[in-house]
Amino acid sequence: MNFIIYSTALASGLLAGAISPSLAYSRSILLGITLMHSVLSGALFGVFVTAVIGLPVTPALSAVLFAITFSILTAEAVNRGIPEDAAISLAVSVSVAISIIFTFLVALHVPLGVSAAMSYVFGISSVLTINDFLRVVISLTLVMPLAHLFWYEYKFISFDPEGAEAMGLSVRFYRYLYYALASVAATAIAMTLGVLLTHIIISLPGLFALRKKYVYPYRLSYLAGVTIVMGGYLISLPLSLPPSAGVGILASISLLYLFVGGKK
Repeated sequence: MNFIIYSTALASGLLAGAISPSLAYSRSILLGITLMHSVLSGALFGVFVTAVIGLPVTPALSAVLFAITFSILTAEAVNRGIPEDAAISLAVSVSVAISIIFTFLVALHVPLGVSAAMSYVFGISSVLTINDFLRVVISLTLVMPLAHLFWYEYKFISFDPEGAEAMGLSVRFYRYLYYALASVAATAIAMTLGVLLTHIIISLPGLFALRKKYVYPYRLSYLAGVTIVMGGYLISLPLSLPPSAGVGILASISLLYLFVGGKK
């Protein structure tokens, strides 16, 4: 059991390290907030349609579909000239409304429905199964190579989309791909660590690399992601605490270092 837990923690840290530089360098940290709300609304929708309607839609599948849908709609809104902050705020508003509706419906119709809803908010990282591990590994196998392969394109369109268009790059394609990869990564991590904690986990590794001003940030990003997640597990499990508690403590200390101690 501990082998599965620590293996999933390692894979989650690597997955955060793979997607985080793109979020940080493109100044799309707010996108992570959108993804987390859409993951929660999708997971609750999956719980409802599976338990009440009887459709074979797992919470994990509906969560990733919701995240990809909302991220692509956000990207399309940005492409049509809507400011990114406004597009993200609209997506968050819709996601929150869906989450509220299905939280009520799940609590009303599903036995232990509130517990099911809260498990996606706070995570289930202390009772992981082989399926949870495989979900993170499959996501890592998809996200990592594509994140590395198109890193310079992501960086280029983030800082100079007009120049990228002039050079023949399809900004819309790369933006859609980047948002879809972020959705897959965020969903896989959120389904184990919880929505609240994933806000920080997918942002911190890239922020470390951005702060150090590395041209190619992945080495430091992977190191930060694995250290924070694995360190949190190693702190929490011997103390019989939820692993997300230890991860949250390390993440908070890291944030303080970045924005207070790092100013020196």
